[in-house]
Amino acid sequence: MILLAFIVGLNVITSCVSHKAKYKGSWERLSAEVDPYYTVFLIGDAGYSSVDGDNEVFDHLEKALNNQNKNSAIIWLGDNIYPVGLAPSTSIYSSQGRYRLLAQLNTMRDYVGQKYFVPGNHDWYTYGRVGLRRQELLIDSFLHHTPNPNDQDDYFLPSKGCGDPQIVDLKEDIALLLMDSHWFLEEKARIGDQSVCDVKTTEDYLQKIAEEVDRNKDKALIIASHHPPFTYAHHGGKFPLKDDLFPITQKVDWLYIPIPFAGVLFNRIRLRMSEQDVYHPMYKQYRSKLVEVLESKGRSIVASGHEHTLQLIENHNQYFIVSGAGTKNNKVGMGKGSRFGIGEQGYVKVVFLDSKVAKIQFIVPGLYEEHDNVAYEKLVTLE
Repeated sequence: MILLAFIVGLNVITSCVSHKAKYKGSWERLSAEVDPYYTVFLIGDAGYSSVDGDNEVFDHLEKALNNQNKNSAIIWLGDNIYPVGLAPSTSIYSSQGRYRLLAQLNTMRDYVGQKYFVPGNHDWYTYGRVGLRRQELLIDSFLHHTPNPNDQDDYFLPSKGCGDPQIVDLKEDIALLLMDSHWFLEEKARIGDQSVCDVKTTEDYLQKIAEEVDRNKDKALIIASHHPPFTYAHHGGKFPLKDDLFPITQKVDWLYIPIPFAGVLFNRIRLRMSEQDVYHPMYKQYRSKLVEVLESKGRSIVASGHEHTLQLIENHNQYFIVSGAGTKNNKVGMGKGSRFGIGEQGYVKVVFLDSKVAKIQFIVPGLYEEHDNVAYEKLVTLE
């Protein structure tokens, strides 16, 4: 009886977590832009392409990119290769990793806009800075042979496994701040020779963010990194019932051993013990400082992956976009500031109508055909 009550209680708590689209209030399609000022594509966690089949998201994205002019950009938001970054040629993971990265790169063969990658935690795993550098060199060598009317030099930022937050100007009045959030969160990423890096400590990292945001306070600003400051899915403490009842399935998909009490305990403790989850002290420090700096500037867009969902969250006068559903999808819930969430694969398109007004579209290929695959869109002001 106690176990039954426990399971029923869990079901009530987690019933709001699902793959289905969730909305705060109503929404309707906005008029199509004839000649956008600038367009930015956001896609993360795209490094899990199957070698046995096509990727509907990538096919849709490639067509969208090929319809753009040079006043556009795409940012790949980390976890560009699962499960362990780019392995050396001697490893059994090498060909798989190259295939998964090239699947992303091939979407940009004919794309004329700017192209950027940031690292995620999986890009660091096993091979550390060496593996990250291998990935950077492969990305650079491929993209140097694609159209480049904007004279772009660097495609993987921050470079050389450094934690240096990097500003690039998309236009004279739109700036992009690219960051490696895993470098800040994970102590192992900061071990080793940092002599080639400007930022050498977590204090330096936070100070650099503050300086760059202040330096670009009169521009529209997009911050892009892997880890979302706010999320209402797995890493934000929103667990589906399966993860609590059968916690081992989080590591072994098919191993359904029911241990509900241990599952609940493990999941809640993990949120505070793993630097990959929002309640960890380092994660909270990262979020707190970023929010503090951005609030002093005005409204900005913060884009991240990490969660295999699409979300729009408005907190602290900022727009937080989660776009980590490039090749995976998880269940998602709603929380403080949530405007939209869905647990389907897709990507985000930000269409600037001018330097201060943008339309954010959440695109789910294969669904919402009546809306041109747009599951949700919102007009936002950045000032």
